[in-house]
Amino acid sequence: MSEYMDRFLSLKCSGDVLNAVGSMHKPEKEITESMGIIKHLKSITLKEKMKYSVIDLCAGNALTSILAIHMLPIKNAIAIDKKKRSGHYGKVKRFKYFEQDINKCWFDMSMVDSYEIQKFIAIAVHPCKTADDIIRIFNENPIIEHLIMMPCCNGDFKDLKNSSFLKEKGLSKYDLWTLHLVNNIKYADVSIYTDLKVLSPKNNIIVAHKK
Repeated sequence: MSEYMDRFLSLKCSGDVLNAVGSMHKPEKEITESMGIIKHLKSITLKEKMKYSVIDLCAGNALTSILAIHMLPIKNAIAIDKKKRSGHYGKVKRFKYFEQDINKCWFDMSMVDSYEIQKFIAIAVHPCKTADDIIRIFNENPIIEHLIMMPCCNGDFKDLKNSSFLKEKGLSKYDLWTLHLVNNIKYADVSIYTDLKVLSPKNNIIVAHKK
């Protein structure tokens, strides 16, 4: 069993989290992905307790944002995904799930009126080919101060002029896709981490902090 899985199962909240999330296709993989994101989210939220809300874009079953509510000192969490999910989200305090397209609903402030106008941390775990949209949302919304994203499916990109050179240096197409996303983040300090404790070959994590 992986270190992240052991850590998750040792949490007092693990049962409540699993009950709220509902069924998972690949539980161990998904849990390690979420724990990898939580690691970076924790480093931000412990420095400024109860300052931030979390917005989970392309949230899937919302495992990561529900974990964040249980584990970290955040005000509340919003999860958004256009597919209907089977979770028991009403059991989670300070949490809302919206079945919407992230490109259409995030700008409707009626969604977040109960949360007031505050500061957000955006997270995204394997958001497929919407990763470029998530970067744009981060760039365009000043109330999102931080972004933590683990990209997955490789999208189309042509902005890496030296990509053939980079491939010769041993970078995979996934690594190049990650670099493409980083290149499109504006006015922020950005880091890339590869988390080998995550049980997925798509285990790069982009962390961005607005200047």
